[in-house]
This record gives sequence, structure tokens and C-alpha cells, in this order.
Amino acid sequence: MANYKNIDLEDGLIGMIRHMQAVDECREELNNLQSVWDNLTLLGQLSGTGTDMNGTRQSFQKLTGSLLNQLASETLRKCVLEMTSKAQVAIDILVRNLFERTADIGFLATDDDICAVLREANNLKGKYSRKSELEPGLSRLRDRFSEYLSKYSVYSDVVLLDTDGEILVRLKEHAGIERTQHELLQLSIETSEGYVETFDHVDFLPDETRSLIYSYRVVDDSNKALGVLCLCFRFDNELKGIFADLVAPEDWSVITLLDNEGLVIASSDIYHVPLTAKLTPVLDREYRVLRFAGQEYLASTRRSSGYQGYAGPHWYAHVMLPLQHAFNRDASGLLKNIHQETLDTIMEQSQLFGESLRSIPKQADRIQRELNRSVWNGNVRQCRFGQGKDTGFSKILLWEISNTGARTQSVFQRSIANLHETVVSSVLEDSHFQASLAINIMDRNLYERANDCRWWALTSSFRELLAKREISESGRERISSILNYINSLYTVYTNLIVFDVDGRIVAVSNSCEGNLVGQSVGEEWQRHVLMLPDSQGYAVSDFAETRFYQGRHTYIYGAAIRSLDGTGIVGGIGIVFDSTPQFSAMLCDALPKNTEGQIDSSSFGIFVSRDGRVLACSDNRFNPGDKLSIPSALYNLSPGKEITGIISLGEHYYAVGAHASNGYREYKSESDSYKNEVIALVGKELCFITKSREEAEEVPCPTIRSDRGHAEATVEIATFRLGSEWFGIRANQILEAVDTTNITPAPGAGADCIGYLMYEKLPIPVFDIRNMVCADKNSVKQVNHKAQQAMVIEKNPDTRFCVIADLLGEIPEVLESRLNTLPPVLGGGALLADAAIAPENPDEECLLLVISNERLAQKLASNMAERPLGITPKVTKITTG
Repeated sequence: MANYKNIDLEDGLIGMIRHMQAVDECREELNNLQSVWDNLTLLGQLSGTGTDMNGTRQSFQKLTGSLLNQLASETLRKCVLEMTSKAQVAIDILVRNLFERTADIGFLATDDDICAVLREANNLKGKYSRKSELEPGLSRLRDRFSEYLSKYSVYSDVVLLDTDGEILVRLKEHAGIERTQHELLQLSIETSEGYVETFDHVDFLPDETRSLIYSYRVVDDSNKALGVLCLCFRFDNELKGIFADLVAPEDWSVITLLDNEGLVIASSDIYHVPLTAKLTPVLDREYRVLRFAGQEYLASTRRSSGYQGYAGPHWYAHVMLPLQHAFNRDASGLLKNIHQETLDTIMEQSQLFGESLRSIPKQADRIQRELNRSVWNGNVRQCRFGQGKDTGFSKILLWEISNTGARTQSVFQRSIANLHETVVSSVLEDSHFQASLAINIMDRNLYERANDCRWWALTSSFRELLAKREISESGRERISSILNYINSLYTVYTNLIVFDVDGRIVAVSNSCEGNLVGQSVGEEWQRHVLMLPDSQGYAVSDFAETRFYQGRHTYIYGAAIRSLDGTGIVGGIGIVFDSTPQFSAMLCDALPKNTEGQIDSSSFGIFVSRDGRVLACSDNRFNPGDKLSIPSALYNLSPGKEITGIISLGEHYYAVGAHASNGYREYKSESDSYKNEVIALVGKELCFITKSREEAEEVPCPTIRSDRGHAEATVEIATFRLGSEWFGIRANQILEAVDTTNITPAPGAGADCIGYLMYEKLPIPVFDIRNMVCADKNSVKQVNHKAQQAMVIEKNPDTRFCVIADLLGEIPEVLESRLNTLPPVLGGGALLADAAIAPENPDEECLLLVISNERLAQKLASNMAERPLGITPKVTKITTG
């Protein structure tokens, strides 16, 4: 049973931490260390070392709670974000697809050939020979429906009904089923909407438990219903594809689609969560912990965001993740190719980390500095007041305190680094996910464009009129009228263009561009259109500037128009994709948004070609045709491949995910002759590009052998670092080290005196002697001021002063005979050290200089003599002896 004693965790996290392996291991390690701190505090109180660990113990205990809360919260947030993203994408991708279906049924129901057959069928009602007389027309319709399904492969069948529900023609015959009694027939005849959407068991599809059908009435010139057309959507097939894109083989999550009653109508794993299971949608918050089939799950539900005013059926995407497997996916591999210097800069500056997270390492450093100072002061006190006493136990206790502090700091540093990596890897995962969503939306959208041009090229009126040697004005108006109607339904195009076999424009849908009629198309895609081998073929322009899009970049999709008798090509159709708003909308739909639905301003999306040319950008950072100055690895991807990384762009670092197009269904598949490699990039700004903060080089303290236990006289040397150089001072000349936060500046006190601080209720001067003693002047400038300590040095009870140290070191006990005396005459009498100690390691060439408190006091006094201190001499008196 996990022990959470004295650890202040937020409600709800305790039950989850046991499933978060990395967090639970950290908790266990910190909990063990907390027990050690409890023991050390008690021993410290009994030992008489003067080192009270109670404050340190409480600080570490409080920080442990903060750290574990942050670790658990970030781990949970990362998991929930991934779940909610999957749910939102699943429902939005489906709704986008179904929006296209609503347009399909509206247009196909106006098809001249379908209308003609239904008129004839209505005229023949009641006649015994009706079926045989209709057969020629029905046969042509079967061929036409077959052409339709070969292009719009999202449908499994096309069914044409008369107003009595009799099935006149369909592609998939079912023995014994000749008519329907389903209510969709009457609803389609009577609806005031542009379509009827039915999800139910339908009698003319007996093999399917539930079917998704789009239907609408077919009318004559007087708007009287002649029959009903039904498009049978491949619901299970489409959901299988959506789920496959969102759930990797190693993923434990299950994505389900729920109807308005919470019943499962589609599942990514029917053996895990079966169809018709009743689930509770989570609509009032980001997630809940729910129980299903005897197991706990994290669950998240999303409604559709809608698309161009279409909200879709009243369905929900619901993602479930077994709690025991929810948090243990390793994403650290995303960071393995990122330079450590880059990561360090991001960790220091990025706004990804909230104030509570950024404060944890600062608090840990502060506690560790205070601990180091307490241990150092404990050793100093032993030197001053422990003569003649057995201080062995106290020394061991102080060493153990220091060692425990180092272990605790190591755990915190490791955990904080893991926490930072969790946040950054989460952003990289999000960028990759959003890039894959963007390219998925693009492929699915352009699949429809390839279908549209091919199907519209089969319009009988186009084929009949273009086959004539001369097209009359009424013929042109007829073509224009059809194009205009199509364009009113399919608003993703700025213009639809029909041209003859010579490439001369016959009609356009956009009346504002009527001046194009009579002109030659004159672009390469038109030549390819007129060379297409069959009705399945289509051609696409390069993404380039064109006069058909006001000189802007776009794609134009085209298909050949063939004569009704199939003798040859009589012209073609070109459909001008409105790329600027459409691509921008696709990218924006893929980008992260806040609770108000606004796009995160630090994120952007780009569609880019394999040669690094921009097709579209979600904002104004880049324009179509711009060349991207980013690593080629991000856009030189094979179809379907993906990559993540951190790049520099302008003055910022960005987390970037890239995903290469792999097509959708037949579009851009191996069987499709059209190849156009596009990559979606999604980036999120991390921070400004600056070098990581430079601090004094971490030069280790020279190794000084301890002579504890020798019979000869010994002296303890307190070591400290100034800049990049180490020095020593006799420990019995130091009172203690104190914090530097309360120093009050003293203008005019001299270059070396940085101010005063209160010590034992009296002000004493504080000196920075680094410029006096350090040979490496550059290291003096590279200082972490927060890590500095002030050593209180006493020459005599009336002469006390402080010296700033960049770092406190060990306090070894050495034989007095090992101190090599340095005469004061060296250095012109200005030498501050009176002894030097050779290091134990022969590879360490530098001596440890031992500074004399008398020489230092004399030097500082002479420097200050030039400026009056303005303080009572007894308090700050620095004499020359």
C-alpha cells in the first residue's frame, strides 16, 4: 500500500498516482528521504551541533507535495489532452465527410437521366409491362450509378424509389426486396430541408443492423415529387478508417461513437467496448473516471464543432482509456535528437511552464543552498567551539545531512528534468498530431474535388451539347445554368469552366468572369485533360498562380467530357478550387484552441511542397510560393511518414510536427496516377532564441587530504570559491555564513564594499574581494548572485566584516605542517594569503591559497581609509593590528 503520509496532494490525484509509474517511483523515493530527514532532525537536536534541520525538513516536505502535484497534474493533463484531441478529431472528421454527402444528394437528385427515368416510370404506373419498358433506361442508370460509385467510393449503393416505395433500380440487388416501408420515403418527399439523414435499420438493406442513408426527392419541372433517391453511406468502413488513423497498435485507448442516448454505434475495438453498449457521455468537464465492465477508465467525450453550418447527427465521440495503462507511455524518444543546449534554453525561458512549475527548481535550489550553509556553519562551529571535545559523531552527522541533502537534490533535479521533458514532449506530440490532422483533412477534401470534376464531366447535357459542331447560345446558357447550380451547392470553388475540344471556354459558373467565354484556356492542365484515357481519369494543375484565380496560387481539377455514344472526347471541365480560404480553414481547424474556441496565437500551420514551397499558412507569417528556411528533413518526407523536432524560425524556437500526405481511399493511392506530395507542418512557439545563462565555470574544489586522527597539531580550513578559483581560510576565523538577500547598498563606501547587513543586531560591512584575488577576471562577471553566501569573518570581537563567496566548499582538517608559509613581502606586501596547501591529486596543479584574516582586514582597512565609513568605529572597525 502506497504511503502518502505528510504529502499534500490535490484531490483526485492520489488515486491516479499509483497508476503513474514514474510519479509513483519518485513519490516512494522522496517518501523514504523524508523519513531520513525526520531522523536527522531528531539527531541534530540531540547532538548539540547547533544545526536545526526542522526548517529544512519542512521545506523539503512542502516542496515534495508541490513536485508530486505538478508531476501528476502534467502527466494527467498530457493524457487527457491526447484523449480529448482524439475525440474531437474523430467526430469532426466524420462530420466534415457527412457535410459533403448532404451536397451530393442535393445535386444528384437533379440529374437529368434520373429525372427522365422517373417521369417514364410514373407514366407507366399500373401497366403490366412497366418493368420491361423501363429496362433500357434502368440499364443506363445502373451504368451511371456504377460510374458514380467508382468515383465516390464512400457509398455502398445508390437506390432509386418511386413515390410508392417501389425500388426501380439499385446496384446491389437483394432477393425478395422490391419496395420499402421505411419512413425515410415520406420524409424525403415532404421535407423542407435539402436532404434527409437517416441512421436506422432500413428494410431494403436487410444485412445491416443500422445504415446511414442520405435521401431526397426527385421532382419534375413543376416541383412535383417523382420519386426518392437514396445514397447508402459506408458507415462502418468510414469509421474503421478514422479509428485506424487515431489509434496506434500499441494504444490502449478505445474510441467509440455514441448516439444521443449514449449507445455505442461504432467502436475502434468491438471486443473491448461492443456495439449497443450503454455509456455515459462526459459533457460537463474534460474527463471523468468511469467504471465499465468491472474496470476503471479515464473517459472524455466531444461534440462536433460543426462545419460550414452543418452540425451533423446528434452524435458524440467518446474515448476510453483503461486507468491502469493510461500514463505509462514513454514519449522521451521525441527529444533524443534535440541538442541539450536548445532544451536548456527552452527549460529556462519557455512560457509552457506555469509559475508554479517554474518555481519548483527555484525553491529546491534555495532549500539546498540553505542546507549547504547550515552544514557548513555546523562544521565551522565545531572548529570554534569543539576543541578538546570528541566531535566525531557530530562530524558524521553533518556529513550525513549533507549527503542526504545531495540525494534529495538529485531526486528533485531528476524529477524536474522529467517534468520539463514531459511538457516539451507533450507539445511535440500535439504538433505531430495536429499536423497529421491537417494533412488528413486536406487529403479528404481534395479527394472530393477529384470526384466532383469526374462526375460533373459525365453530365448528359454537357456531353450532348459539346458533341455538336456549333453550340447555340441557348446551349451555352444551358451549360452555364447547370454550372451555376452546381457551384451554388459546392461553394469551395470560385469558378467552374467548361471548354470544348479545342480548349476554348464555352461557359463558366461565375457570372463575374463571363469575359472568359470564348477565350482559350491556355494552361498545361487543359492539355492533360484532353488526353485522359477514360472516365476515371482526372488531371490537376500545379499549385501555381493562374489568371483563373486572380493571379493567385491554387489547384484546378479537370476531367474530360466524352460524347454520349462514347466515340471520343468532346471537351473538358475545370473546377477552380478556392484554395486561400479553404486551405487556411483546414489548417485553422487542426490548430489548438482555447475554451472560447480561439486559436492559440503562438501556433501556426503550413502546407508545404516537397521542395519547401509554401502552399498555405494559417496566418500571415508565410505566403503561397514562399520558400521555407527550415531543415529539409521536415518536408522531405515519404508519403505517410512523420517527424517532430524543435527548429529556429526568426528569433524563436518552435516545436514542429510534420506529416506527409498519403491520400485518402483511392485518391493519391498506388492505383492513382496522380502524385502530389504535400506535407503539413504545425509549429508552436516555445521561446526566444538566446544562449543559456552563463555562470561561473563549475571548477571542483582541489582535493585536500584529511588528516583527522593524527597526533600532531591540525587546523581546519574552510574552502570557498570566488569566480572560478578556490581559496581557503582558517575555520576558526569565521563566525558563520549568512544569506546575502538583506544587504543594504552603501554608496561611496568604495569599489570593494557592496553594502552592509545586520549581524547580531549591528551593521557590518560586506566586501566583494574577487577583483582583488582572482586571476581570471572574466569568471568574475559570470556569477549566479542567488547562489552567493556572505562569510562573517572575525579578526577580533571589535573587528567583524563579511566577504562574499560564490560557493562554499568542504572544511578539511589538515596538519599544520602541511601549510606552506607565504611571507608578506611577496607581492609587494599586498599578498592576502599567508599559506598554501598542495592538493592530494598530483594532476591538480593549482595550490589552495589560505587567506589571512589579518592581511585581508589590513588591505580592506587601507582601501576604506580613503572614504569615511560614516558608521561607529567600534562596530565596523578594521584595523591593521
